[in-house]
Amino acid sequence: MKQIIDIFHSSHYKISATYYKASSPENSLLIYLHGGGLIFGGREDLDQDYLELLTDNGYSILALDYLLAPENNLDEIIRILVKTLEWYQDKGYLIVGQKDPFYYLFGRSAGAYLALQLISRMSSNWIKGIISFYGYYKLNDANFLYPSPHYLNSAKVSKELIKTFIQSHPIVNGNQSERYLIYLYCRQVGSWIDFLTDSPQDFSLSKEQIKNIPPTLLVHSDKDPDVPFQQSKQINQLAKESILIKVPSTLHDFDRTDKTKGLEIYQQVIQWLSNHSAH
Repeated sequence: MKQIIDIFHSSHYKISATYYKASSPENSLLIYLHGGGLIFGGREDLDQDYLELLTDNGYSILALDYLLAPENNLDEIIRILVKTLEWYQDKGYLIVGQKDPFYYLFGRSAGAYLALQLISRMSSNWIKGIISFYGYYKLNDANFLYPSPHYLNSAKVSKELIKTFIQSHPIVNGNQSERYLIYLYCRQVGSWIDFLTDSPQDFSLSKEQIKNIPPTLLVHSDKDPDVPFQQSKQINQLAKESILIKVPSTLHDFDRTDKTKGLEIYQQVIQWLSNHSAH
């Protein structure tokens, strides 16, 4: 069952969520954060086959909107996400019919990055763990600070073009083709981090912060051309309780294009959730 929930409004934008209710006796809830370099993407981007696999195994999913850059800086994006999670912990769990406010944070790419940022900025006892698909914990990574060889293989995007795509007000979604071109331009010229924040160090987790994250499942392609595999590897080495699934692939978001491999990995996610919930 799919349900749209409006969480709160401002004068320029609305934060909503899509709730996918488990079709079998319920286990834990997953709060999902989409990818898209913090610039594009939307909350309903999880493939139907993966949604059904999770809900058929008793895991309800609450997929959230969040503000996008560059119309909003990273500080504001995270501030509103904290507010959204506090809504869930306070009363949202009752609205969707959950018996308690416990949940796992599940993010892909930028969504996984945001999950790690939220963990470091919230004193929440309700977060049971993190599922990080091809995520990252630091912005001050050389791969992000210089033109990307991977994205330079695409047709060059001009600064003049992307200026016409950037809105004058906060947004949570938009024309996906236009939004992607903004991201592509940023990665081609090495200015992606500049579009997010003036202080990347403030939005990069320290080794000590990683040591204190809750149980974490990391999934990452070993030859990811977008987000370095090394970032997930470092989290796995530093975190007190983590598992890293290394996917043999040259794709960043392998689960979007390789359904067979994707379903195999999501089965492992379910097994990890089952094992962790049994503790």
